[in-house]
This record gives sequence, structure tokens and C-alpha cells, in this order.
Amino acid sequence: MKIQNMMIILFSIFLLSSCSKDEVREGIPYEIIKDDHLSYSEEEKIQKQFKVFENENQWLDFIPEIERVNPHRAENLKNLNFDFTNNHLIIVIGEFFNYCCSQISINLIYRNGNQIIVDFEESGPRELTALSQAYLLIQIQKEP
Repeated sequence: MKIQNMMIILFSIFLLSSCSKDEVREGIPYEIIKDDHLSYSEEEKIQKQFKVFENENQWLDFIPEIERVNPHRAENLKNLNFDFTNNHLIIVIGEFFNYCCSQISINLIYRNGNQIIVDFEESGPRELTALSQAYLLIQIQKEP
């Protein structure tokens, strides 16, 4: 009986010690600053993704991608009043749907090494007949 108890204790210690700190993800506080739709054409859509922008130049370099699918939206986003000194800007772009209107939900934003990861999901389209592609603009504070 003693050997069996020792084996259970050793196995438990082994399991607990094999868990790395990376497996415990601490969420980063965020604020959604815009929730809207980008593309209204199946031929002109942007791939489902998220991108993190550290400065205004990176953001402005991405604007032509938005302009390709929605020039009006790109013009509005080009003049975004955003503090890149203290914050990162994140765009989360959902899938393109033939029916309106999906919504993006953020499960968790966290750091994995030097990378910022956005874990998100979409509600999927409803039954309204309209082409759409949801997006979110999010801000998070830069690390001091």
C-alpha cells in the first residue's frame, strides 16, 4: 500500500512540475474602439485575421488593404485619432459572409513571448440578405 501511495504522489508531482508557465495565459485588458463591417463584395474581401500595429506608419501601410475593399471606410480609418505612443492598435477581421451580419467576440488577448495573440470567434451570419465582413478595432496599452 505504501508503494502505491508513493507512486501516486510521485506521479502527481511529475504532472504538476511538467506544466509550463506559458500554458497559463494571463489576459491583457483591452478596449473595443470600433465595431463595424468592411467588405460588401465577395470578390473584394480581406482574409480572416488579426494584426497588431505598434505605430502609425504600420497602420497607414495597412490602409490600402482596407481601401481595396471599402474606400469610404478606409478614408475614415486613415484619419483615426489614436495614441500610438501609449497603445497598440489591433484590427480583427472576420470571415466574409453572404448573409448579414456576423459579430466578433474576443475570448482572450494575451502575450506569447513578444507576440500579442488575439483569440476570437464569430457568431456567424444571421438571415438578412446582405454581404458583409465584420471587423473590430481594439486598443491595448503598451508595456512600460
